[in-house]
Amino acid sequence: MPIITLTTDFGTRDYYAAVVKGEILKAIADAQIIDISHDIEPFDIMHGAYVLKNAYPHFPIGSIHIIGVNLNSETGLNHIVATKDGHIFIGPDNGIFGLLWEGEPATEIYQLQPTAAEYISTIPVKDLYVRVAKHICEGGKLADIGQKSGSIRQSMIGRPMSSANYIRATIIYFDRFENAIVNVRKDEFDRIGKNRPFVIFFKRYDDIEAISENYFDVPESEKLCLFNSGGYLEIAINKGNARGLLNLNIGDIVQVDFK
Repeated sequence: MPIITLTTDFGTRDYYAAVVKGEILKAIADAQIIDISHDIEPFDIMHGAYVLKNAYPHFPIGSIHIIGVNLNSETGLNHIVATKDGHIFIGPDNGIFGLLWEGEPATEIYQLQPTAAEYISTIPVKDLYVRVAKHICEGGKLADIGQKSGSIRQSMIGRPMSSANYIRATIIYFDRFENAIVNVRKDEFDRIGKNRPFVIFFKRYDDIEAISENYFDVPESEKLCLFNSGGYLEIAINKGNARGLLNLNIGDIVQVDFK
């Protein structure tokens, strides 16, 4: 029973996600379809990459991950199938793969060859991507459906600036609890910080000088920073709404100064 996951910006109020699921089941009757999320912010490849990168490693090796984020952003957008960490990914080459793997190379990359009808499709997920998924599930070779490529489009958005003594990052996402996710990973923080004291600035008068291990490390309604389950720096308020109470927004600068 092949596992096929879906990560899209289609939302759940329209029929788009249902159309994709129906086409998958018509093509691959025994497919197990898992929704990672259909609530990616429209056109937001940074949001889509963040959600998928933290979800896919928890699925069995061999899972197929279909990505439908920012699909119609430009004329002549390429679509690819790639393998990485034993998983298979099908999606648009619009920069999301570069964010998904943070510049690390994929094992294999093939640029897909759409048919004339697929080329003008407004929802390539339902035809081109489903056709590719069916081919893979039937044991077909990637070389039979695409042209091998040596690279994917890279995107510089979502990557912090750093030096020996600071990291300048941005808020990239707010989770269900309105905690702010910052594009700084723990390994990068530790590599640059080298166990030195630090101050995290995210508003003119808001600063934090310690990393908490859990939300309850501070009293209720107090702000904190921690590294979440995905390894990213997070600004939160214990049992509170960091986004609203701290007046935070996507793209806000968060700076870590090491002493």
